[in-house]
Amino acid sequence: MADKVLGKKKKGGKIALYVTFTALTVFALILIISLGSEGGDIFAVLGSAHIGYVMAALGMLVVYLGLSPIPLIILTKSRKNAISVKKTYTISMTEHFVNGITPFASGGQPFQVYAFARAGVKPSESTSLLIMNFLFHQTTINIFSLLAMIWFPKFAGDNVVMLVMAIVGFAVNFTILAFTVIIGTCSFVRRFLLWCMRVLCKIKFVKKFLEPQTAKFEEYLMQVQVVFKDLAKKPGTFITCLVSKIIIYGLQYSITFFILLALGVDVGIEDAFFVICGTSFAIMMVTYLPTPGSSGGIELAFAAVFASLMGAEVVDTVAYGGMLMWRLMTYYLAMGISLLFYVGFEIQLARARKKEGLISEAQAQTEIESVEVAQDSEKAENEDGPIEEATADNEGAQDTTYGEI
Repeated sequence: MADKVLGKKKKGGKIALYVTFTALTVFALILIISLGSEGGDIFAVLGSAHIGYVMAALGMLVVYLGLSPIPLIILTKSRKNAISVKKTYTISMTEHFVNGITPFASGGQPFQVYAFARAGVKPSESTSLLIMNFLFHQTTINIFSLLAMIWFPKFAGDNVVMLVMAIVGFAVNFTILAFTVIIGTCSFVRRFLLWCMRVLCKIKFVKKFLEPQTAKFEEYLMQVQVVFKDLAKKPGTFITCLVSKIIIYGLQYSITFFILLALGVDVGIEDAFFVICGTSFAIMMVTYLPTPGSSGGIELAFAAVFASLMGAEVVDTVAYGGMLMWRLMTYYLAMGISLLFYVGFEIQLARARKKEGLISEAQAQTEIESVEVAQDSEKAENEDGPIEEATADNEGAQDTTYGEI
């Protein structure tokens, strides 16, 4: 009982921490808007936005969110997991909320492993699924980032800060992908990394923290290699998941195009791909920031990219207004929708536990009744035994008497 109470307190503390992080992102957003321009002018720009294009941007967001679980569902089915499509879809949709409230957007995968486990999927299996999904995510991000670098001079201009952020962001994304591929395809690298960990564990103050993680790290490396072997056997699954990821992220990045139209910026369909790459460029620059949703950096980066997309004739208020609209849709609204799925998942599990509890209680009651019936039968047999014996004795005595007569 005490463990359950302690667990609830820890969970409550984590939720409070996440809410605090989210509140800080809101504060950072408002602060950046206030520093960049007059808040009243920005909201006046938003008030004059074309409602039709705003609805189109919202519709694109809904389509993007609705399609985002598809790669994970495909992977789940390809590995013949018993979990239903509905549960997989719900678990996948919680990623936007959990990533949005955790630094480095790092909370999504651990939570999904936990959620899959609660849904009856082994942690080793769910880890493999999520490594696959992450591989497709990282590959897609790098494809868009590479395309964005083609127009790098137009996006960054002479801004040295943006230049540094772009180089670091691209390097981080590419290094993560390259490192994952090397681990998954080279057994020597896996053995070398484990050897390095064992060497470091010989240092006393390092051993205390590193040694307990060695087994987990070794299991993770093994899972990565299993994932690559599995995908090598299923080229159709690999291509389908990668193409679907590219389409899904393309839909997400195209939200910017409709926001520009809503703000009266003169862009045509021929500019759509350029706008998509610009959005990718802004996101790429700040993926390494240790704040929830990359808050603080992504607002500045996106406002600068918006200005480059709109042209020199567009004032800062329009650029910041576009950034605010984009941020509200793709971060806060997406988190809100994802939160609904998170709550729905918890309710679904609570109902399942209640149903299992009722079934267990009914089974226990049936067992009790069976035991009671068995005891009653045994008691009846014990009571009938002496009577039958007495009857037999009496009959024997009568036979004897008649015999004597």
